[in-house]
Amino acid sequence: MFLTRIPVPSWVGYDTDLLARSTAWFPAVGVVVGASGALAYACGALLWPSTVAAVLSVTATVWLTGAFHEDALADACDGFGGGWERAQVLAIMKDSRIGSYGAVGVVLSLTARVALLASIGTTGGAGAVARGLIAAHVLSRWSSLPLIHRYDYVRDENSRSRPFASAVTTARLAGGTALAACLVVATVGAAALPLFAVSAVVTALGGRYFRRRIGGITGDCLGAANQLVELSCYLTLAALGAALLQPGAYRAVLGVLP
Repeated sequence: MFLTRIPVPSWVGYDTDLLARSTAWFPAVGVVVGASGALAYACGALLWPSTVAAVLSVTATVWLTGAFHEDALADACDGFGGGWERAQVLAIMKDSRIGSYGAVGVVLSLTARVALLASIGTTGGAGAVARGLIAAHVLSRWSSLPLIHRYDYVRDENSRSRPFASAVTTARLAGGTALAACLVVATVGAAALPLFAVSAVVTALGGRYFRRRIGGITGDCLGAANQLVELSCYLTLAALGAALLQPGAYRAVLGVLP
């Protein structure tokens, strides 16, 4: 209900406590979103080149999530790019209008995702793209858990993301991390190690930057981190090669890592 536009049964009501408790299951939502993007890519690849299929894939994931995280990325780019003081950064991020930093940030993010998915598809085929999409979306949703657990939420009480403040307990963080690890290993096998490592580093660096600039996190910070982690996963897969997404990938990892 919160992370996608997928309709839920009418008997499922909105409840802030349930919303907070749902955080441990964020990685599972990534499976649904990634699989939808994979299906769009596979269908597109039957008729068009990999670049067109990648555009359709990214479009499908953006539509399914209602551009939820892209909107957060735009706000974060505007806020951190155009603001100097903490109050100014928060005020800019709260403004619904998009500025030059936000526009450039979203365009570059979408362009990079399309280019990287097309590259992975060219070398590894639709299967490699599918596995990469699912793993990236799982880890991007996972990134919210350590950030919520570690940092203070600095928005006011009326923010729509406020129910998540202090919602990720140590048990939920551990459960969500274990779930993400199982899903990623099952999806990409040996490639899970470098993907998890890169995602953890990007999440940690993002959290430190947010704390330094505004003293904690906001919903926009979580969405921006989500986008950066997803992009970092595609960069990692494209850099290490599609062999990581094929059978026998353990030998490929041993041959690539120092």
